[in-house]
Amino acid sequence: MRVALFVEGSAPLGTKDHCARLWNGTLLPALGRAPVDFVVPIGKDAISRLRGFRTSTAGPGLDTKIQALARQEKLDPNIDALVIAWDLEPIDENQRRCAWDEKVGLYRSLAASPLLEGSGWAHDARRRADALCGLRGHPPRGLNHSRVTSGSVLALCMEPMFESLLARDGRAVRRALGLNANPPDWPSGWGHTDIRDPSAALLERAIDALRRLRPRPHVRRLIRENWPNAKDEWCEYILRQLFADAQQAALLREHPIARRLAHLLPPAS
Repeated sequence: MRVALFVEGSAPLGTKDHCARLWNGTLLPALGRAPVDFVVPIGKDAISRLRGFRTSTAGPGLDTKIQALARQEKLDPNIDALVIAWDLEPIDENQRRCAWDEKVGLYRSLAASPLLEGSGWAHDARRRADALCGLRGHPPRGLNHSRVTSGSVLALCMEPMFESLLARDGRAVRRALGLNANPPDWPSGWGHTDIRDPSAALLERAIDALRRLRPRPHVRRLIRENWPNAKDEWCEYILRQLFADAQQAALLREHPIARRLAHLLPPAS
């Protein structure tokens, strides 16, 4: 069984694949999970297009991306597994903010896609959507504990977004970036769970503050772009530094996103 991870991230730039390095090189090993066979970066628009919502780009839907990878790598829908991880934020226009809705909508849309018709993935997606609908209003049972198996499709809606992994402790992020004190314009609000976009509200502002410092901090020699242009690169660097600290590593592993990943993916051998 091979595992393909479709996850919000940046496409490779030349020989540099920062999305794959973030997941297979840093996060999954730190969680004791085996590297996945394929890391496929997607945008939220790929899921929105699959679900029939209006999108800001004309890129392919998620089912098109799945079909393309399956053809290219000769994936077997009855054996190989798919994991789809995406941010709850931003919310599609005129949709309510609900991770349950997003997961059911994803599963239903995959099951109904003509590109996946008759496949094991479509069958599994339909089964999971039906099971989730049966759990509505009740404590989660069974399905919440699903793990990757042959021919499975598993969804992880990251709430509010992947960057919440990094946004718990501003002092720890500051140390990870090699700073001894808060620079001017360093953002406040770290650890506040009501911040819907920690990427823009905290991390982008933190990197902007760091980039204004003179002399330039050492990390600027490693990552030359700003946050919007190098999100995966900045995330990977900060995560790697945080996991090198035993206390921060323990806290990261307890984050809901990390715990869900550690549960659904197979352990490293």
